[in-house]
Amino acid sequence: MIRYAYHFTDYRTWLTGFAKLLSLRVNKKVLQIPPYLGEGYIYASAISEDISFGILNFSLKDDLVFIRKKSDYGISLLFSQVEVSSFFKVSDQHNVITDKAPMRSNIFLSSTNYELEAVYSKNSTLKIVGILFSPQFIRKVLKKDILLDIMLYTGERLRNVNKVPITFEYRKLLDDIFSMDMQQPISHLVLQNRILLLTEKFLTTFLEKRFAVNSQGRKTREQEKDIKALKEIEKILSSPNLEKFPSIEMLSKTAMMSSTKLKTKFKKIYGVKLYEFYNRNRLEKAKEMLQSGEYSVKEVGHDIGFSNLSNFAKAFKKEFGVLPNKMLRS
Repeated sequence: MIRYAYHFTDYRTWLTGFAKLLSLRVNKKVLQIPPYLGEGYIYASAISEDISFGILNFSLKDDLVFIRKKSDYGISLLFSQVEVSSFFKVSDQHNVITDKAPMRSNIFLSSTNYELEAVYSKNSTLKIVGILFSPQFIRKVLKKDILLDIMLYTGERLRNVNKVPITFEYRKLLDDIFSMDMQQPISHLVLQNRILLLTEKFLTTFLEKRFAVNSQGRKTREQEKDIKALKEIEKILSSPNLEKFPSIEMLSKTAMMSSTKLKTKFKKIYGVKLYEFYNRNRLEKAKEMLQSGEYSVKEVGHDIGFSNLSNFAKAFKKEFGVLPNKMLRS
C-alpha cells in the first residue's frame, strides 16, 4: 500500500512530495509512472501565485492512499473520472463513504481546513483534474458574501462528494485536457485556458444557484417564498416513490408560479432543467438498486419508469459512463 500524507498548499509542491515518496523525479512538470509501479503520468503547474492545478492520469499496481492534512482555509476543486478496480473510499473525521461502482464521475468542492483521506484500490485508473486556490487568494479576491456561501457549502464536507455530476460540457473540456500532448510548446497555454474554463463554468453555476441578478445587475438573494416553493418541487422530483415525471401544470400549481417562471427559476437555482433533475435522481436510484445486487437490469429499469430497456441503458451510460449490466456484474 502506498500512503501519501501531505499539507495541501500547492500542486507543484504536492507533486514533488509524491515523487519523493515513490523515489522518482519530476521532469518538466511531469511525473512519469514507471512500468514496475503502474502506468500514466501526473502534471502540475500554476496559473498564478495563488492558483495551481494538477492533472492526474495514471494507475498503480498497489492500493493508494492520499491523506490531506488540515491546513489554512484554501479551496480544492476536483473533477474526477475514476475507473474503480475494486473499491474507492473517502473519509473525514466524522464520516466514511465506500463506493464499489466501476466508474466514479463527479465534481467535489472542498476546503483544506480539515483532514481528508481517499483510498483507491490497486489498478484503479485515476483521471482527475484538480485546482487549488490558496488561502491568500481567498482573502484577497473573494467578496464576503460569496465567501460565506462557499464556506457554508464546503462545511457540508463529504455530503458534497457525489452531489455534482460531470455533465457533457465538463467532459468536453476534460477530454481536451487529457488528450493534450504535454511536450508541445503551446500545451501549457491551452491547459491554462481549459482549467480556467472549468473553473468559470463551475463557479458561475455555483453562484447562480445562490443568487439572482436584478434589473440593475446587482446580485440579490432569491425571494424566500420562491426558494421555499422550489424546495418543494425538488422534494417532489427527488421522491423515491415518484412513478413518472409530473406534468409541468401540476408542478406550476404546486409552486404557485407560471410554468415559464418555474422553469427559469429552477434552472437558475439547480443548474439543470426540471426533467433533467428528475431523470438524474431516478438514475441515482437505479445505481443504488444495481449495486445492491438484488435486482435485475430489467427490474431496475421498469422500477424507475423506463418501459424501453434500451433507452434505460443509454440514459444510464450517459450519466455514469458505464452500462447498467456492467455495474450489476461488478
